[in-house]
Amino acid sequence: MMLRLLLPNLACALSDFSADLDTLNLLQHRVAKHDHSSARGNAFCELAGDVHIERTFYGGKVDFHKLGVFEVVKSADERFNVQTYQCPAWVMNTANGWLRGVAMELDGISISIRSAAREEVDTGVNIGGAWHGPNDELYQNFLYRKVYINADGVDYESTSLPITIPGTSIEIRKHRYDYEFEIVTEGFTARVLQHCGQSHGGYCYFNLAVWLDRSNIQPLEGSNSICTTSQATTQLAADKPILFSTDDLRFICDQCMAGNRAFQDLNMQVGGQANLERFQCVLPPDPPPPPPAQAVCENNGCSWDHGQELCSSLQGDDALYNDCLFDFCQQCEETDAVGFVEFEEDVHPSPICVQGATECNPDEVCTRSVKMNTLTVTQNNLGGVGPDAGAEEIRYGNAAVVDGRAVDLVLTTDGTFRTSKPSKNGKTGAFGIINVKCGSSVTVKMRVVDSESGSPVTLERVAVTWYDLDEGKKQKGRASVQTCGSTGAIVSENTELTVVREGGCSTATSSVAGTGKDNPRNPNQLDTLQISRSLTLPFVGVSEWTSTLSLAQGYKGRNFLFSLEPSVACAASY
Repeated sequence: MMLRLLLPNLACALSDFSADLDTLNLLQHRVAKHDHSSARGNAFCELAGDVHIERTFYGGKVDFHKLGVFEVVKSADERFNVQTYQCPAWVMNTANGWLRGVAMELDGISISIRSAAREEVDTGVNIGGAWHGPNDELYQNFLYRKVYINADGVDYESTSLPITIPGTSIEIRKHRYDYEFEIVTEGFTARVLQHCGQSHGGYCYFNLAVWLDRSNIQPLEGSNSICTTSQATTQLAADKPILFSTDDLRFICDQCMAGNRAFQDLNMQVGGQANLERFQCVLPPDPPPPPPAQAVCENNGCSWDHGQELCSSLQGDDALYNDCLFDFCQQCEETDAVGFVEFEEDVHPSPICVQGATECNPDEVCTRSVKMNTLTVTQNNLGGVGPDAGAEEIRYGNAAVVDGRAVDLVLTTDGTFRTSKPSKNGKTGAFGIINVKCGSSVTVKMRVVDSESGSPVTLERVAVTWYDLDEGKKQKGRASVQTCGSTGAIVSENTELTVVREGGCSTATSSVAGTGKDNPRNPNQLDTLQISRSLTLPFVGVSEWTSTLSLAQGYKGRNFLFSLEPSVACAASY
C-alpha cells in the first residue's frame, strides 16, 4: 500500500509488465521464430518494483528488501548466471532495495546493464520532436528511454537495438519500447524494463524477468538464487565471483547515494537519524588478497629460483605463472609445478603456424582480423539445392560493419553441389554450416559485398575458421578442407588434423572419429578437443576466397562448420 501511495506511476508499470509476461502464446511464437527453446515448459521468474519477487521457478513469492549484490539465476549447467545490484529506494520510509543494475554471463559472454546518470535524466527528454523537462507533466509520466548495455566489452544504448553480440548467438532486441528489451540465446531469455519518473527524484530502476529451460534450473535445496528459493537470499560472499565490474558498482552506488542525499529531509521526517543510516549503499566485501608466492616459498623453505625455473614456460600469462609458483611454494614439490604446466598446456594449447606460411603471426591474426557473423541468413539456396528458391547462394545479411558501411557475406559454389540435407545449410548457432554428401566435394567461394550496392568490399585482414573436422568410424566420411590464397594456416599445438601447405594452398584432413556430442557450441569457447579439430586461415587484402570441401565415402553426409572469427589464433586469449 505504501508503494502505491508514494509511486502512483509504478503500480501501472508493474501491472503492464506482468500482464505482458502472462501472454505466453506470444512469447512462444517469438522464441520459436528465433530458433530458441519453446516457452512451453520453461521455468519463469519475475522481479518487479522495490523488489517484489512476483514469481520464482518453484512458485514461491516473497518481497525482498535487501541491499547489495545478489544472485538471481544460475543454471544447473552453469552456462547462464544473472546477478542484480540493489541499493536504497530513498523515497520509501524503510530501507527498501531498488534493482539498479543487472549483470549476467551467458556462455562466457559478460553483459552489464545500468541506467543513465541522474544528470542525464534531469535534463529532460525529446518526446515526439518536442523537448520536455523534468517538471513537465508528460515527462513525469514518461519512462526514460536510455539504458546503457555493455556486451562483451562493447558499449551500446537501448535506443540502438537490435544487436547480435559478434561471434555469438546472443541477441539483444527491443521488446515494445526503447526502454524494454530482451536478451535471448538458446535455452535462455531475459526481459528488462526500465522505469524512471519525477516521483522517483529523477532516478530509474529495473524490472527483470527470466525464462530458463526447466531441466536446467538448480535444485531448491541449498540454492542462494532469488529465482530458485522462496526465502530471502543473502548477499554474495567475498569468495563468490561478482559479475559487475568495480566501475559499474561504484557508479550505481554513487547514484544511489546522491538520491539518498536529495531525500535526506524526507528520510529524517519519516524515520529519524536511525532510518537515514539504513539508507547506505552496500558494496560487496573485497576478498582478502592472497599472499605473494615468493613469501609462501620463503615461509616454507622452498627455492624461489627453482620455482621460477619450473614455471618459466608460463611467463607470458601473469595469472597462470603466479598460480604455478604458488602451487610449487606450498609444499616445495617439483611435481606440483610440472603437473600444473602440463595441465595448462593441454587445456590451453597455443596456436602454431603450419610450416610453409608466407606470413603468419597468430597474435596479429587474432587482434587485427575483421570479425563477421553468420546469424542472419537472408537467402539459402547454395548450388540451387534449396531450401529457398531464387539466387543460388547463401547470403548472410549485415555480417559486419566495415569502415562505416554494412557488408554481407555471400557463398556460392563452383560446380555441382551434392548435399544429404539442404535444410541443414545456412547457420547453426553462431556458426555457418554447409552439409556435404559423403563421397563428394564442392568448391565454395566466399565474397564480401556492400549490403546496399552489392559491390566487392576489400578487407585489410580477415580469417576463416573451419571447425569439427572429424570423421566416422573406420575413416568413413573423412573430412578435408583445401584453401588457396591464405597467408598461412594456424592450428593448435594438440591438433589432430593432418595439414599440408603446398604452393600457397593449405589442405587440412581429419584423422579421428567424432560424434555430435563433441561439436563446438561457441566459436570463442572451444575446449581442448574442439580446438584440436579446428583450422584458422588468415587472409590479407581480399574481398573473396575459396575453399574446397571434400568427404570420403560414408553414410549420408556430414556438416562443415565455419565462422569468420580467428578462433584458433586467439586460443591463448580464451
